[in-house]
Amino acid sequence: MKKLFLLIGLLPLLAQAQVVEKVYVSTDRSVYIAGDEIWCSLFCMDAAKGSLSPFSAVSYLELVSADGTVASAKVGLMEGRGAGKFRIPVSAPTGHYKLIAYTSQNQGGFEAGAKEISVFNTTSLSRVKDGVSFLSEAEYKALRAPSQPSEGLLRISVAGNPRIGHSFSVYLENSGKLADMSVSVYAVDELAEPSVSTLADFLKLPCTEKATSARLPEYEGEIVYAAVEGLARRQLDSLSDVAVATLSSAGSPSDVYVGKVNDKGRLMFFTNNIYGDRELVCEVKGTSGYISLVDPFLHPSVDGLEPLALSAVQYGPLVQRKAAIGTSLQVDTLVQFLPRRHDVLLDSDRRIRYHLDDYTRFPSLEEVIVEIIPELRLGTAHGRRELKMITPDAVHARKILRDNILVLLDGVVIDDISLLEGMDAMLLQDVDVYPQSFVIGGLSFNGVVNFITSKNYVKALQFPDNVRVVDFKGVSYPLAYLGTPVKGDDYRQLLYWHPALQIASGESRRLNLTAPAYSGRFRVIAEGLTEDGKPLRQVYEFEVQ
Repeated sequence: MKKLFLLIGLLPLLAQAQVVEKVYVSTDRSVYIAGDEIWCSLFCMDAAKGSLSPFSAVSYLELVSADGTVASAKVGLMEGRGAGKFRIPVSAPTGHYKLIAYTSQNQGGFEAGAKEISVFNTTSLSRVKDGVSFLSEAEYKALRAPSQPSEGLLRISVAGNPRIGHSFSVYLENSGKLADMSVSVYAVDELAEPSVSTLADFLKLPCTEKATSARLPEYEGEIVYAAVEGLARRQLDSLSDVAVATLSSAGSPSDVYVGKVNDKGRLMFFTNNIYGDRELVCEVKGTSGYISLVDPFLHPSVDGLEPLALSAVQYGPLVQRKAAIGTSLQVDTLVQFLPRRHDVLLDSDRRIRYHLDDYTRFPSLEEVIVEIIPELRLGTAHGRRELKMITPDAVHARKILRDNILVLLDGVVIDDISLLEGMDAMLLQDVDVYPQSFVIGGLSFNGVVNFITSKNYVKALQFPDNVRVVDFKGVSYPLAYLGTPVKGDDYRQLLYWHPALQIASGESRRLNLTAPAYSGRFRVIAEGLTEDGKPLRQVYEFEVQ
């Protein structure tokens, strides 16, 4: 009977494991120069149902040419929707690229549905191999611009005649079902755009019959894969399943993860998505080995990209776009953060905080603990200094001294307590004590304490050789740019971007924008899905004079 119940409990998980996902990426534009940012909106679809997939919590993006991947990013997903941005390297060669997106649930590719991107490098003669063609002015002007197809019942309009440097409004009116979409308002110039791939086209693409990834599904967040290096084969065998590794980030006490090392020296950290690019501290306890993180990106190859047409006609627009790069750096400070997945491992409701400026200051950690923090005891066991947690026993009305607590300094796991004792305790700002039991990475801890310094002092510590600080590409923060004008000369190419704007049936939305300091043609593109899974896409163009 127990086996029967176990099998019934596993059936939903087995069904989920067969979910086949494909990811469509909507971007703010389709033509960029090297150094530009690409703003993204993701639609992760259940390929069998044709609806948004709530399964995966993270998607992987790669900007790929015939020469290989030049940029990559991770974008968090919530109920099948995600948003983020990444910068094209200034060294990216001129040519056509594909923006490929996938999840760990299905890494089978879907390159056929990837979005085509044009990149111009204005500071280098580097070009994608066999990726450009040269046309005369007449030949270039004869090129046909790609058609801009429309879908759905959304109407776009602009009030009045927008003038240079003045405010104006864009109106979005939805007479169809509830719409969830990306909206972009940007400048259109003489740079020829690549062929248009729409969400409607993407939904019609065939998909593989089953999930193609050997990796575990990432339904709670990114799974960080790692390997233990620096040990001989016999040493790896002796690790078995008893060795424990930690992964933590300075300044972020909720980004603490624990993994068990197997007899092949491999391990996994199950995260709730680590946001932003940062430095992670990695350690394998009780061994001289160190952790090396595994690259999660596929680095696929692409073919079939048409050469990018180059002509003297493009000189003026490219000069203007290069001037706009400085403006885009100001836009980075004017973003709006959108809702994202949060890790509540160490939430404030469960902590006891000691703000040390409220007490008499002491120069040593031991004095701070003895005089201020009754929940902690510092002692020696088996020749090592260790911290213990004092917790009340409500049944017997007594206090119990517990070991096996997780000790953090500025959010970084500290295994050797002598590192803390050797620091100047006057640098401490707060001590957060969590007297409850925690389960992290399948391991139980009898409490957590985080010593917080005023300036992330942990980064100045001299760690043992088996502790490594590694650069980590985290998940992009979901961002919107709502059109706030910049200071000084305003050469913005992008006037507005929202990756997940929702408009209910029968409602309208007014976008209040400011025109930049130049005249020209601008385009509004809204693209997304209605609540019944139908594709939506509307395009509107207007002039700024």
